[in-house]
Amino acid sequence: MAFGGGGEKWAWTVAKYLHKRGHQVEIHALPYTPHGRKVINSNELAKILEGIPYYEAWHHTVSSDISYMFYNPLGYVFFHCKSKKIAGIHTNVYFMPKIPPLNYGLPAILSRLAYKVMGTADLSMYDAIHIINKAIKVRHKRVYYIPNFVNTDIYKPMTKKRDNFTVLYVGRPSWQKGWDVFVTLANLLRSKCSNVEFIWVGGTCNRANGIKGLGYVTREQELARLYSSAHVTVYPSRADNFPLVVVESLACGTPVLTTGIPAHLSLDLPLLFANNVDEFSQKTMNLYNEWKKDPDYFASLGIKLRNLAMRYDSKNILPIFERMLKENC
Repeated sequence: MAFGGGGEKWAWTVAKYLHKRGHQVEIHALPYTPHGRKVINSNELAKILEGIPYYEAWHHTVSSDISYMFYNPLGYVFFHCKSKKIAGIHTNVYFMPKIPPLNYGLPAILSRLAYKVMGTADLSMYDAIHIINKAIKVRHKRVYYIPNFVNTDIYKPMTKKRDNFTVLYVGRPSWQKGWDVFVTLANLLRSKCSNVEFIWVGGTCNRANGIKGLGYVTREQELARLYSSAHVTVYPSRADNFPLVVVESLACGTPVLTTGIPAHLSLDLPLLFANNVDEFSQKTMNLYNEWKKDPDYFASLGIKLRNLAMRYDSKNILPIFERMLKENC
């Protein structure tokens, strides 16, 4: 949970929802994070979980009415669950057209290879499968499609746009998320426009590259304010399952420029698509020019974007997830 990515955020949000609904909830995890990345310390995590029990170990014995497991091949070896099990597929690494590069991480690459060899048989060990994106196809007798969600009471337009045209990047500085594309884009546009700001939520960096890193933002209200103040969120991800960044930004009334991969196309949202640095530069400049012509352009656009993002409101999605758990007890 210390990794603090989209999957971890999903887990603690669902856990807190179920807890408030009167269910007894526990979170069990392995003491591992990809690349050793830990952005949330134990005190911060305790505040986030609001009293929900959390355990880390290499082996767990879990007694419950239903167990929901983030799917990895042979993951049940680490979790002995005395209940029915639902596997939730929260990564698309198993469905990428080719093996990702080594900087993706050896565990992820090995998991993909294992899935190609034994994926269907491995999934049959679970009583149901949960997918969060229609682009994911699996073979199992019981598959639930329940998408990711956003709390639109938190993620909403909260402030006016910044005085300077602002390009926002939210996520890890990784190949998967397209960090290299964002850095190159910042260098390109900085040479063309003096009044463009580049902000990164997820880490800190040297301002020499023209990017202001704000670190990892734990407070969702603060993150919503940052989305709201930007003119465009650039999300050049190369691999995704369900990108929370996309829906969060739209719910805050800020357009998203992202890649045209199946996971993004299947969202059926009004996204802007680009597939290389030149296209990202051109389409960012198009938005910049609209802003120069009419600074109020983003106000009317933001209303439309938020209305369409409301289909992924947590108030609509979380009850469906709860119903899935009850159906499999």
